[in-house]
Amino acid sequence: MYSKLLLGALVGFAAPQERVQTGHVDVHVPAIEIEIPEINVEVPEFDLYMPGFSFYVSGYDIDYDSYDIHIPAIEIHVPNMEAYLKGWFDDWDDDWDDNWDYQDADIDTTFDVDPNARLELRNHAGEIIVRTWSKSQVRIEASHSSSDKVKVLSSGSAVRVRSESRHGHPEEVDYEVTVPASMSVDLWGFDTDISVDGVQNGVQVETMDGDIEIRNCAGEISATSLEGDVVVQRSSGRMELHNTENDISVLDFEGEMFIESIDGDIRLEGIRAAVVEAKTVDGDVYYEGTIYYEGTIADDGRYRLSTHDGDVVVAIPSNTNATVQVATFDGEFEADFPVQIAPGTQASRKFTFTIGNGSARLELHSFDGDIQLVRR
Repeated sequence: MYSKLLLGALVGFAAPQERVQTGHVDVHVPAIEIEIPEINVEVPEFDLYMPGFSFYVSGYDIDYDSYDIHIPAIEIHVPNMEAYLKGWFDDWDDDWDDNWDYQDADIDTTFDVDPNARLELRNHAGEIIVRTWSKSQVRIEASHSSSDKVKVLSSGSAVRVRSESRHGHPEEVDYEVTVPASMSVDLWGFDTDISVDGVQNGVQVETMDGDIEIRNCAGEISATSLEGDVVVQRSSGRMELHNTENDISVLDFEGEMFIESIDGDIRLEGIRAAVVEAKTVDGDVYYEGTIYYEGTIADDGRYRLSTHDGDVVVAIPSNTNATVQVATFDGEFEADFPVQIAPGTQASRKFTFTIGNGSARLELHSFDGDIQLVRR
């Protein structure tokens, strides 16, 4: 019996094996669906214009049952300086006629000038330093490479200075210019730091990438820097300052002030002015007098200090007479002296109160920052 079983097993192993066909297997994995909620980001309105540069943040109107607030628009304008440079030099070429005296300036050149004339200087890169003296002369000291040449174009009413190169823009040129204090100056730089000291008949300064410092000057003062700090000290007149990416500081100024910045702080100290407007988009605004000048907020004066994303701090002298308007959306209001606010008003939103007889008007606005009044 066992022999038959063994024989059967051997025959089974020796027999041809039958091939087994398996069918195609389809594996279905259910789709995985991930639902991402819609993200709505509301960006404040802004416009860009070319040529020139304009930054505009729209005003905010927010209306809830508990409060109603409006933050005024902030609008910043900065000129297109590169296009301005080309146009300015094109105008120069048209003006080179018999009415102008032309000369190549040496490294140190001095010549007579009408003390009430205007200095106009353009520099692509380097430094411009302007000082004053009592002489009716202009002295130009220039440091530059041997491949560059400094040219002076003068008439009875103006002196124009610029550098030239055989190939493209001139390399770095450093100027030290001394002029009569009664001359006005108009200075332009592309990659240039500019300093002016003592000019009494108006200053206009523009630089694309550089710092500006104005000291002891008077008259119409205008300064614009796209990428650099702007500092004004011990000056007077009517002033306009513009800046995009750095800070603006004014120390000891008397007159009217209009100041704009996009991404920088504004610091004003020792100000004697009846009209002040200072606004920035992404920075703080700080305004105060000094121990020498208590009349920082003049009677019947008009002051507007505003920022979108920063704090506003104002020092209030004890003799101030002002009607104060405060507006903030996502910030707080603080005062280190008693303030009488109408009952039911939210102290972190929008309200008005009076200090003294209320003759001056002080408007303080911040969308996303605190507003603070401190006694000096």
